[in-house]
Amino acid sequence: MDRSLRLAMLGMAVLGIAGAGAADSPGGAWVLREPAAIEWRAAESLPPGAQLAVLEGDPAREGLFTMRIKMPDGYRVPPHWHSMQERITVLSGTLNLGTGQTFDASATKALPAGTFSSMPPRMTHFGSMTGETILQLTSMGPWTVTYVDPADDPRLAPH
Repeated sequence: MDRSLRLAMLGMAVLGIAGAGAADSPGGAWVLREPAAIEWRAAESLPPGAQLAVLEGDPAREGLFTMRIKMPDGYRVPPHWHSMQERITVLSGTLNLGTGQTFDASATKALPAGTFSSMPPRMTHFGSMTGETILQLTSMGPWTVTYVDPADDPRLAPH
C-alpha cells in the first residue's frame, strides 16, 4: 500500500472517531462555554442561595446534560437523592459530602477542588460548603431531586 493511500485511510479513521464524538454530544455540535459567558440563574430545586448554569443538554429532557452549581460559603443541602447516576467534579471551594437519611456535619468527607465523585441512583446524600463552591455535574435527564424530608424541598414551599 503506498504512503498516500495509508495517509488517506488514517485521515478517514480520525474523522470517523471525531465524528462519533460529536454525534454523542446532545446537539451534535461543538459546545463552548467561556467563563464570562456562562449564564447563572437561581437553582429552584435547591435551597435559596444556590445558582446553576446549564452548559450542555437539558436536565428536564431525556439525554446527557452538564451543568454547574455555585453555592456560597456555609451553604447546606439537606439529605436527598437522584433517579440517575450523579457525576460531580469540585471546581472550586470544598464540598463536605455525607451519606444517609439525616444531615450530620460531623459525618461528612471534605472534597476539595479537583475531586471527582460518581454516585449511583438513589444514593441518599447531603452536603455543606466551605468557601464559595462550584460543582460541575454531568448526568442523564430527566434530572430529579427527591428530598428525604419533603419539607426541605424549596419547590413545595408556599410562595
